[in-house]
Amino acid sequence: MHSNSEDPVALALSPAGALARRTACSPGQTVRVGLLLNPKAGRSKSPRQRHRLQALLGRDDAWDETWDLPSVRRALSRLLCRRGANVLAIAGGDGTVHHTVNALVELTREAEAATGIEIPLPRLLILNGGTLNIVGRTCAIHGPPEEILEKFLRYFSGAPLSRVPARRLPLLNVAWQGANGPVLPRLGFVFGSEVAYHAIALYERFGAGYQGLARFLLELSRGALFGSELWRREGWKVGPYESQLAVDARIWQRYTGVAASTVDLTLAIGAARTIRRSLYQPGFSVRVIEAVAPAGVVRLIPAMMSDRPVGGLLDLPSCHHLQLQGPYTLDGELFDEPANPGQRLQLHVTLSEVRLHAVPGEWTADEW
Repeated sequence: MHSNSEDPVALALSPAGALARRTACSPGQTVRVGLLLNPKAGRSKSPRQRHRLQALLGRDDAWDETWDLPSVRRALSRLLCRRGANVLAIAGGDGTVHHTVNALVELTREAEAATGIEIPLPRLLILNGGTLNIVGRTCAIHGPPEEILEKFLRYFSGAPLSRVPARRLPLLNVAWQGANGPVLPRLGFVFGSEVAYHAIALYERFGAGYQGLARFLLELSRGALFGSELWRREGWKVGPYESQLAVDARIWQRYTGVAASTVDLTLAIGAARTIRRSLYQPGFSVRVIEAVAPAGVVRLIPAMMSDRPVGGLLDLPSCHHLQLQGPYTLDGELFDEPANPGQRLQLHVTLSEVRLHAVPGEWTADEW
């Protein structure tokens, strides 16, 4: 889309690219937005909305569309090094944010290793645009993406970067542990164990968004209580699982599921908040579903949609280490367990040393 003979990733890994990024993120530099659009995500599938967002920025080098995962890395290189963006606007859902964050951190680490230059990360402006938008709601971002971007530009166009408020956004680090170190490490905000992995895979068959989620929960309840073809075929995925779970010093020999989050975990705006996180709360929050029969899981569904205590669910607000086995989900993306003949790998969830900063929605609030 943006033609240039120079490879953008090669530029990003060069001293010139690293210095350009460091200069752009200096507090006194003028706010410069780079927009990353996922044309396959929710509202962003509409060409009209993408054109509205692009028109707000006015310049062709101020935005890029990412049609696949490799294009995310190239788009970041162009926006950060050629555009000199110090505010990275992301139009897409939680999966888009997830893949952008991982590509951004990986690219930055590689550039620092190659050049020896310390590179600050840009502020993130999460515009939403996906189906659930959990991370965006944590930052109090609500409304259509073009309205959010237009408001941001109205407030901060021409202003120094130091004027832009920033909320600290901690990250989970998730990796299997192999004989030679971590295997396939990922960064993210909301982790779910094997039962969540299977539930999301099943839920996607019922359609995206809250209507699909409602249809899935209805079919799950019907199958567990009365039986169904789907339940006979897939019911084992609800657990409980006969493998050990460790959360810090606590151990379960059997369990149904576990979720961990560094952000508020909400499934609908203002209606279904299952994990609440206060600003600067240490560690990450964990919710354990103890070993219960499938019918018991169905009875717990209403409680899972709230943050009220109930038997069978255990909430641990400030944890530092999670150890278990199996495939998992991170920010709604599914990750398969790597093949390891003869032995299952241990999966470790910890708090990442990487600290992102996102622009909060309440731009006039005192705490920002």
